[in-house]
Formats: sequence, C-alpha cells, structure tokens
Amino acid sequence: MPMSGDRVVVDPETLQRMISKLGDLRGTLQAQAQVLTAQVAAVPLAVDTPNRLRAVDTWAAEQEARLHRRLVLAQAADPAVRDSPRLVFLPTSSDRYETSEQASGAGRALAEELLRPDPDRPGGQRITTALTDLGARVADPDFVAGFFDRLGPTGLARLLYRLFVPAGPAAQQRAAVILGRGLATYSGVRDLAGGWLRGFNRAGRPGEVETSLLGPLLAHGQFAPALLERLGDLFFGTADGSLHDAGLRPGPRGTADGSRWTAGSMHRDYAAALLRAIAAQPRLAAEFATRHLSHLLSASHLQGGGLARALRPDGDAWSAQLEPARAALIAAAGGSAARHDQPAAAREFVVRLVEMTAGPDAAHVSAHMRAAFGQILHAWRDDLYAAVTSPLPPDTSAPGLGLTPGQWATLLRESLRGGASAPLLAADAVTFAAGLDLRAWEQTRGYNRPDTGYYPASPRALAYHQSNEVATFFGAALTDVAEAELRDHAANVAAHQRRTAVLLDVLAETVKSIDATSLVRTLANLARGLTVEIVEDRIRRATADQPTGPAREVLAELRAGLRRFPDWQARYRASVTDLWRRRGSDPLRPVLVTTADGATRVYTGDPRADGFIAGPADDFLGPTDEPIAVEAMSRGQRAAYERWLASPAIVANNDRVASILGVLPSDVVPGWAPDWARP
Repeated sequence: MPMSGDRVVVDPETLQRMISKLGDLRGTLQAQAQVLTAQVAAVPLAVDTPNRLRAVDTWAAEQEARLHRRLVLAQAADPAVRDSPRLVFLPTSSDRYETSEQASGAGRALAEELLRPDPDRPGGQRITTALTDLGARVADPDFVAGFFDRLGPTGLARLLYRLFVPAGPAAQQRAAVILGRGLATYSGVRDLAGGWLRGFNRAGRPGEVETSLLGPLLAHGQFAPALLERLGDLFFGTADGSLHDAGLRPGPRGTADGSRWTAGSMHRDYAAALLRAIAAQPRLAAEFATRHLSHLLSASHLQGGGLARALRPDGDAWSAQLEPARAALIAAAGGSAARHDQPAAAREFVVRLVEMTAGPDAAHVSAHMRAAFGQILHAWRDDLYAAVTSPLPPDTSAPGLGLTPGQWATLLRESLRGGASAPLLAADAVTFAAGLDLRAWEQTRGYNRPDTGYYPASPRALAYHQSNEVATFFGAALTDVAEAELRDHAANVAAHQRRTAVLLDVLAETVKSIDATSLVRTLANLARGLTVEIVEDRIRRATADQPTGPAREVLAELRAGLRRFPDWQARYRASVTDLWRRRGSDPLRPVLVTTADGATRVYTGDPRADGFIAGPADDFLGPTDEPIAVEAMSRGQRAAYERWLASPAIVANNDRVASILGVLPSDVVPGWAPDWARP
C-alpha cells in the first residue's frame, strides 16, 4: 500500500505469507526443472526450458531474500510508528543492503575492524568511528546481529569496560545510548539468556557474568523479557547455579578504587536500571514482581525503619539506594498497563500484595513503596470500591480478585501513611461515589412523576447508601492513619524525652563533679553526682507542647461524622428476600423510568420480567422461587442477583431500607445533582 512522500505501509503478516508462497513456487520450479532435465537428456530438443526454469528459480530466490529483508525491518519497526497492530511504515528509499546476509556481513565487518589491532589508528578513534556506523544501523536486526555475533559477549564486555571504567557512563553517554539500543535489538533476534550471558565477562570465564557493565545500557532500549528475567533472577539469587553475578571483576587497571565510578556504585546502578527496565515491560513486571514480592517488601520494610542499620543484611539486593526502583517495579506490576497486557498475572500480583500487606507478619514500608501502593489502588479503584459497596459477600473462588473490604483497607491505610498518595486516593473515592450517584439518577430518571403514588423508599436509596459506604470506608482509613501517626508521634516524643533526661542526668553529674583545683574532690564528686533539675525541666517543657490538640479535634469530628452500618449487606439481602416472599399479599408497585433516549421502561421487581434472569445460566431462584444461598451461586447467578438487588422496583418497594441503611441524604454530596436534574 503506497503512502505519500517517503513511506510505504507494510503488513508483516501478509508479507510473511507472500514469502512462504514464493518459497513454495521455488520448490515447484526446482522439481519441474529436474523432470524436464531428465526428459531433455533422453530426447534432445531444441529448447532450453530447464535453464529457463533455473533462471526463474534464481530470480525467485533473489526476490525471496529481498522480501525477507523487508520483513525483518518491518518486524523490528518501533511500535510508536505503527498505525495499527498490523501495519508498519517503512521508508521507500532503497535499502543499503538487499538481503539479510549482506546486512549481517556488514555488521560482522564493522565488528572485525573494531577488534583488529591497528597501530596507525588510535583505539579511541577506531571505537568512535565504529559506534558512529553502528548508530546509523542500530535498528537493523540483521546488521546488529552480525555486529554482536562477531563481537561476542567477551568482546562486548571488554569494550564496555574500556568505555565506562573508571570515568563512568556519563563521560560516554553517546556510546551508552548506541550500544544500549543495539544490544536491545540484538536481544530480540538472539537468545542472550543462555550461552551468551554465560560468557559475558572480560576474562572469558564461563558463568562469571559481569553484570555491572550492562547497567549503562539497560535504560536505552526494550530488551528481551527472557534476558531481563534471567538477570533479575540472578540478581536476587534465585537463578540456577550455572551463573554467578560477578558485578565487576578487577581488571588490568586494578580495582576501581579512586575512580568516580566504583565497583559498588556500578553494581547498584546496574541493579536500579535492571529493575526499572523490568518495570517498563508490563508483560514481564507482574509475573516477576509476584515471584520476588516477599523480598521486595522485606527490603522496603528495612528502609521503613524496621531494623537497625547494623542488623540489616548485606548485599546490594537490600540496598536503600534501590528503593525507588523497587517501588517503580511494584507500581508497574499492579498498574494499568500490566492489567491491560497481562490481566491474570496482574490480578495474581495484586491479590498477593494485599494478602501480604494484611497478613499477621506485615510491617511498615518506605515512603516510596507507599506511593507505589497508591498507584496500584488507583489502577484497581473500581475493584476496591466494588468490594466495599456490593451487597454480596466477596467471591473468593472467582478468578477475579475476591478480596474483602478489610484486606483492601489495610493496603489503603499503608498507602495513606506515606501522605503523597492521599490526594489521588481521595479523588478516587469521590469520583467513584459520584459515579454511583450519577448512574442512580440516570437509571431512575422521571420515576417521581406527578401521576405516580408514594413509594416506601426512593429507588436511589441503595445508591445513596453505597456512596456513603465509600465515603465512610475512605474516611475511616484516613482517620485510622492520622490517629496512628499521632500515637507514634506521642510515643516518639516520650521516648525522646526519656532519653534526653537520662543523658542530661549523666552530663550534669559529670559537669558538677569537676573541680579544677582538686583532683581528689573531682573523683569524690564523680562518685556522688547531682542532677541539673532546671535544665531538665526546660527540655521537658519545650518538648511537651506538641501541636496535636487541634489535629485530634479535627479527627474526632471526622470520625463522629462517619455513618457506619455494620453488616448492612446481609440485612439488606434478607429484607429483599422477605419482600419477594410476600409479594403475593403485598404486591410490588412497578417503577416507571425514562431512559436516556427518551423512552420509558417499567421495572416490576420480577427478575425474569425485568430481564435479570435470561436463562438457566443466571437463574438465581431456587425450587421455592426464592434466591438460593450466595455461596452456592455461579458467577453468572451472582451477577444477575446483584443487579436485581439494586433494581429500582426492589429498592423502592423495600420499606425496611430506612431501618437498615439509616436516614439517607437526598444527595451523596449536599447540593450535588446532574445538571438535568437541577430545578
């Protein structure tokens, strides 16, 4: 498909089929040429058909190689230049290499020139020239494959060491970008997680992986997930024993002592870049973070003050410098991108995270990790508040999350303790509650028309209550966190005062015991000692008056304003069952509403007549024509049952709503209503 200017649209799938058909044609030509050659040999003819067929075969072979070359370039195209998942834009200008073999050969020649000693050209100039040529073809898989195949893992390790040690990658940023993009392309056409990685060191020792040298490259390309996963397992010590993370071995220049880029900082920089590279790939992040979640949370707990520095485990995997990268990985594993690309893996990660955070051994984490928790809660906002507002108990056997509100609350409180996520999470709660209210208005538009009589309850009552549950859930978490912070603050002040008092006692006794005129009296005073009461009193008075009084008053008012209705779900379901059971003596009054397109719809309260039960798959009524136990319902039955519980006729005819859900406000937020509903 031609495009304007200098581009052409390529469909890699169609191109692959074309190459396959061209290969089939070549097979047919070769077979026919052999048959005709045998016939011509038996009966000499004045025709050259076999040679013509062979010429056609040669032409087809050339075209097949050229098409394969275009396919390689199309498959390697940056997703950012794609118009759809299938179509790729390629330049119409002629390719420098007609076949993949030519491009690979050029890449090998460039690497050969880089490796060959040349006394007439300084090594630095040769490297600069080679990197310039590589940078021009860094997105060409064939060229890159030829270059790195010839360079080999050992050659690359030596090149990186020469470029980055001891000055650091900042001095060779251009080289890091080119080699990073090139190696990322190379990882897409070769399996680097096995033998190649095993040989990645300067000395050629199998299994000794000098991972630190890869650090400057990892931020400059999308590396193959298999390579990143293997490096990650190697870093956390969960890979097989055939590989060893050697960091950086001392070289001919000795150790990196005195350098601006030390061996320790190199490995920590590499680890941070690795974790961020994994986080940048949603298809990998969720599964990888789930596998190493215990370590990630434990390391964050250490940074959150859970253990004295002297007692913390050694190793870069526990380093405080990695905490931002660890948090980025956690946020990506449960983020919206992972949820879209790997929904099952993302769900499993979130479930494990919530369970571990709410478990008996859970501990506080760092501020970075709390912010990551906030990002996850933001991505799963609807699931969180669906658990809070649903009239059904959580379905722990379903392939979804199946988490209880209490479990969600633990993760929410831990995130709020960081402070940074509080505005985002508050906005999520308000948005979800307002959405409930808006949908209730839209679904019951016009129910209270003049020609209708009185209903025991508003058909919007359940939605109002659910909005209140959202506000109460978030408000309770917020007040719990604030009060916990105040308690910790008070405890820390008290501990500080006690430590200060003891220290002052010791110092005062020492000061008053010194007598410059008499060593004997000094020793005697040291044995007796006195306390400096006046200084001690000043310290205590200065630290006792903390600004916690007004804060406590605000929290008390907020907590008093939270409207709690414990176990409202079970009581509401029971009231609906009673309502449905007595419909014979107390018929349900239909509710007439106006739909968005101006039509009318009548809700009768009958789940079959109202369309909530369409067949056996979602029929939640048992032999007695009453709802069966929720625990015995299938997923389809649960969904239909939940919709029926919230239907306008069921809510409006339920005269127990006020006693179960309390006196409900007319609006979830006083004065709020959709524009079309305002007087």
